[in-house]
Amino acid sequence: MKSRGSLSRSHALRHCVYSAILLASSLFTPALWAKGEAHLLFHMGLGANGQFFVGGTLQNKGDQPVAGGYIAVLPLNDKCEPSKLVVHPFESLAAGEKKEFRIPVDGPLSGYRLIGMGAYDDMGFPLSTQDETAKIIKKREPDERKACQNARKATPTTKTEAKK
Repeated sequence: MKSRGSLSRSHALRHCVYSAILLASSLFTPALWAKGEAHLLFHMGLGANGQFFVGGTLQNKGDQPVAGGYIAVLPLNDKCEPSKLVVHPFESLAAGEKKEFRIPVDGPLSGYRLIGMGAYDDMGFPLSTQDETAKIIKKREPDERKACQNARKATPTTKTEAKK
């Protein structure tokens, strides 16, 4: 038979263990692993009056702010030849916030490729990013490659080819 004193010690020990577990779990709250997530919802190339740009919409689908980031776009001419890579920074996004962007492009824009994007938190650590149009664009790739090959065959690319 247990004495009343040992029940008190057992109860006190159990209380200490539960308190320690509660304290430890509060130290590892979701705020420590909560992060921002930059999602590229939509993008397209546009031009008017001699001005060209790639525009779209970003959204932070995380539960913490995104401090900033970048989008890298490779403009293409009518023969699918790449021109100069454009890396465009974007500013902070609050949790759940959507923002439109415009990336100016020099010269006529016949097409472009989204080469990459990145985002970071308020301490400079990388955050998750996702291009939500990537699957659709990947499905179109075989047809786009054929169109590029046809455009290159139809239009000579060098003076030597033009003389033939």
